[in-house]
Amino acid sequence: MSVRFQFDWVDAGPSPDKLAQFTMATFSVCVGDAVVTSVLDRERRIYREEVVVPLFNVAEWLVTNWWHIWYEVGDAAGSTPDFESRHNLAFAGDGFVLPNLRMTPASGRTRLAWNRYKPKYARIEFVDEGQHDVERAELELEFRRLIDAVLDRLHGQPECAAAAGSLGRAWTAIDDLDDEELEFSRAAALVGVDPFDAPDQVADAIVAFCERVDPSIRDDALALASDGLLAGVSQWLGQAADALARAPRDSAWAEVRSTLSLPTAAEPWLRGYDLARGVRDMLGLDDRPIDPSKLDGLAIPRWDTEPPSGRIHGLVGTDSPACVTAPRGPVGVRFLVARALGEYLSRRVPGHGLLSSLATDGQAQSRAFAVEFLSPARALRKRIPGDAVSVEDTDELATEFGVSSELVRRQIENHGIATIVEP
Repeated sequence: MSVRFQFDWVDAGPSPDKLAQFTMATFSVCVGDAVVTSVLDRERRIYREEVVVPLFNVAEWLVTNWWHIWYEVGDAAGSTPDFESRHNLAFAGDGFVLPNLRMTPASGRTRLAWNRYKPKYARIEFVDEGQHDVERAELELEFRRLIDAVLDRLHGQPECAAAAGSLGRAWTAIDDLDDEELEFSRAAALVGVDPFDAPDQVADAIVAFCERVDPSIRDDALALASDGLLAGVSQWLGQAADALARAPRDSAWAEVRSTLSLPTAAEPWLRGYDLARGVRDMLGLDDRPIDPSKLDGLAIPRWDTEPPSGRIHGLVGTDSPACVTAPRGPVGVRFLVARALGEYLSRRVPGHGLLSSLATDGQAQSRAFAVEFLSPARALRKRIPGDAVSVEDTDELATEFGVSSELVRRQIENHGIATIVEP
């Protein structure tokens, strides 16, 4: 197995906190060859591979955040404290120290990411860092094994009966859901709402939203509709879809898409790079700068309107890369139109496409497509003669290709083209 939770009960001695007393254990998390719980005990000056914590806290946190861990999507620009509290194991400590282990959905698997961490007022610090994608079934098995062990441990302990009963009922409820309830739980988690604690008004709004929104973009739309934005997001999507429906029909890009072979690279950004190169080669664009909204015979129409959330960047048409986007300056517009093209060309299901800041494979692929389509790595290599380039030169390259300086610098770094020399 690529992920393993290991624990052994320890005698904690008498304590007023009976839950901690009866579920205290040595606890280690192994992911691949890494030990996430590797710590340096600064006081004793020794390394060890486990922490000592009450596992009731961990089990309760896992049950409470069950749906969020499997379905709630993060943001590429950074996550909110609320999101972290639902996905980072460190928040399960309740006064005890646990690793900074973040668990988020990724391509049908679960991404585990952990980093070096020095908790305040603790004598230990976590010394390992890494990232690994694991199968949900593997991780879920470890979750279930720990939760069941905690409930078994508390069975017959009268001092813990109330808390154990509450945890047991919540755990049983998760397994007893029917298909419709499972679908609602998934939708609620995407919005950032606890499906077992959603007010009736919120639950009704989630159901109505799912009934109105195009299935092709429903998951992303739900993930963008947190913080009471369900009605606003639904209204904006409807208006944007109406605008796209009035767009002139043009089959030129449909013909391009029909002749393209979709990339098969494992990583979404690599697929985006490969697709952009294929399109540029097919259209004979060579390495010259382009504006996707002004390509001869293949211009991409765009309209702008302010979305209800800054995380929403645009909606792409069903049968062309025509798009409605958030207002931007000339450089930002060029990038969004290129993203719309990448989303359209790589689309695997019929319907609209949504552009956003979400940290999903689809969004990562469209961003990578836009970067490579607008400022190809091979073009940058030709323009950078040596193995170093100044910041001023990257600014000039950005101006030439009509993109941001940050985008050019990331291209240079990500493709290992040259070292950027600061002034």
